[in-house]
Amino acid sequence: MTVKVDDIKRAIRDIEQLNRDLARLGRRATPDIVGFYGELLVWKELKSRFGWQGYAIDLGQGQSRADIVMVKNKKRINVEVKTSRRKKEWHGEGYGFALNIKKGKKRGGISFRHPTRGRVNGSFHYFDFLIGVLLSDDLKEKEFYIFPRSFIEKNEEILRNTDKHFSSATHRMVFLGEPSESKLITKFDRAFVKNKAKFKDEWSVIK
Repeated sequence: MTVKVDDIKRAIRDIEQLNRDLARLGRRATPDIVGFYGELLVWKELKSRFGWQGYAIDLGQGQSRADIVMVKNKKRINVEVKTSRRKKEWHGEGYGFALNIKKGKKRGGISFRHPTRGRVNGSFHYFDFLIGVLLSDDLKEKEFYIFPRSFIEKNEEILRNTDKHFSSATHRMVFLGEPSESKLITKFDRAFVKNKAKFKDEWSVIK
């Protein structure tokens, strides 16, 4: 199915209106809705930046394990989207999202003992790029961070979820919004705060 820009823009506006309506009731849009909102935002960005280069930008569906698929001739780029609103978390105030290895192609296989799932096996083969979308609670402020799969694989061991705060997720990323004394915050998390600007809006790495 061909996705139209106007339909994406309308869906984005509808979710923003829903979030405002829920706020008046003392509620907020659910994580599923916000997650899909993040995918729509990324689709819109990719369409404006790569559509003119001949890429077809589609939302993942059916057998696709990617959130967004970019196709040009025989080239296919799979994009995973993770979205987080700023909120109080176990580590303090900031952002965080869960990642998971998945079974499939034997590429860069990963195996370790998870605190709740036991032995897990898989890899990050299902995406080529990970895009993190950070949102303010009212959805007005938006930031995009683009990570090649190679960055995630290089830091895979330190990103492992060795505690229960991310439930069954195999890995996690934390974007600190303020200093945290939590013992669950790693040296990588603290260093990432200082260097995350190098990934912000780095759309040019997608190729």
